[in-house]
Amino acid sequence: MKKGQLFFGTMAHFVDLFDYQHDPQTIHIDFTNSHVWDHSAVTAIAKVMQKYKRYNKEVIVTGLNVESEHLINRIGLDSVSGH
Repeated sequence: MKKGQLFFGTMAHFVDLFDYQHDPQTIHIDFTNSHVWDHSAVTAIAKVMQKYKRYNKEVIVTGLNVESEHLINRIGLDSVSGH
């Protein structure tokens, strides 16, 4: 479970929290105790999802508050390029 705020300053740390190769086939990221603040945060979520996709793993994002969900839907997770 991710706790805290996700924004430009926390983006790199968030992406580095995961063990992409060794994590289970389905990964649940619970944002119940978090808030997604900006485009950089959406980019971080998209990068995590793309890295797992390289290992044919599924990411399920849950617990987004209304504002965070609106921001993610507005920006979109598929439109972000991962590096």
